[in-house]
Amino acid sequence: MSRLADQIEERVEQLMAQQRIPGVAVGVSHRGEETRVQRGVTNTEHPLPIDEHTLFQVASNSKTFTATLVARLVQDGELDLDEPVSKILPEFRLADPNHTDRVSVRHLLCHRVGWDGDALFVRPPRPAGLTAIFEPMAKARQLVEPGTAWTYSNAAFSVAGRLLEVKTGKSFPQLLRDQLLTPLGMQHTFTDADRTVTHRVAAPHLSGREVGPVVLRRGGWQPGWEIEPHDTPAAGMVTCVHDLMRWLRFQLGSLEGVDNAPLGRAMLERTREPQLEPYNATHGQAMGWAIWQTPAGDVLNHGGLTAGYCTYTAFLPEHELAFAILTNSTAGGVLHTRLAEWLIGETTGQPVVKPEPLGTQPALAPYLGSYNGSFGLRSVTAVDGELEIRASAHSTEDGSWQPPAAPTLRARFCDEDRLVVVEPEDMRGVLLEFGRSNGEVRWLRAGGRIHTRA
Repeated sequence: MSRLADQIEERVEQLMAQQRIPGVAVGVSHRGEETRVQRGVTNTEHPLPIDEHTLFQVASNSKTFTATLVARLVQDGELDLDEPVSKILPEFRLADPNHTDRVSVRHLLCHRVGWDGDALFVRPPRPAGLTAIFEPMAKARQLVEPGTAWTYSNAAFSVAGRLLEVKTGKSFPQLLRDQLLTPLGMQHTFTDADRTVTHRVAAPHLSGREVGPVVLRRGGWQPGWEIEPHDTPAAGMVTCVHDLMRWLRFQLGSLEGVDNAPLGRAMLERTREPQLEPYNATHGQAMGWAIWQTPAGDVLNHGGLTAGYCTYTAFLPEHELAFAILTNSTAGGVLHTRLAEWLIGETTGQPVVKPEPLGTQPALAPYLGSYNGSFGLRSVTAVDGELEIRASAHSTEDGSWQPPAAPTLRARFCDEDRLVVVEPEDMRGVLLEFGRSNGEVRWLRAGGRIHTRA
């Protein structure tokens, strides 16, 4: 085993023990050399060892595949990124008719649509297919104007998936298989439970420093284990570390033996470029991929979180570095954040630098109050010279799904209108941000989502 593999194994085992994570698979490609480490078990009730073909739900990592399918249409001259969505999908409409024609294809891929991006999770369409998304989308709350502030949007990628179906005449799963999975040799990647069940599958678990791991059943927005069809383009893929490393090597341009590459080099490089202005000092958006600016250079990355799974993929083209981290645990985010930061510093020689609070904090009064999000309120109060952000879930009478409330955060300003979390320790360094209109604080971005001031 290589020195890097030994180091990864040591850190993975430490983090698994701390967060009580049952299973982890890690793949790293650095300057043409690939390393894989698999530890733990698929299921605490019926354990099998995690191997390179063990399947995990990878949730929002699916978005980078959807964006690549859109990029292929752009490459072939069949689609313009700045074309209005409503021109291709006449049934597409927003709550404010004045906004409908302002949403472009580029906005879908860059989380600049401005509406409540979790509307389809809270009240999923029935029947649960991409053709049924437009009625609930027309009722989604508009948080900011299209093309302005960044707010994470699952629903935007459902719209992109339907757009792909209309432009190609194929169902989204078939298009995904024909144009990406088969050409790239991703033979252990699926979107439905029927195909997945015949393979080794990592079961979802609830875990953390104080709980678990226990198998998690019926713990998310989907009625069963499988992600529903309307959500497949945003979060529906099930895959393994072996296949994800093929995907990432394709992104680096180092995957050999592909006769019919989905994208040419010019278009592949274009997908990595910032599509709009960065939304803060360290974060921007490429086509589907998030851009994280570090001392080592831009990290093209995406995470995935669904009930009982937390996963992460990233690559740094200038360092020929790519890695995938898969866990079958709700607490996997701590593991992949810490492991990713260490991997970047270890392989590039340039450690990740976390933002530090300002020595002198601004007046806190303008920021205090309640902020309304998809799943609940964030109450912002002043405690001992810091801001405390406490989450509470919306009460629902219609039985719509709500996630557990986020942990209470303590944060300090690290820049104008920008906060860094200082407690709890597991979330230290996470960034939050306030937004203004006409000089007044109007929203809070937490968990990647804009919460409007109540």
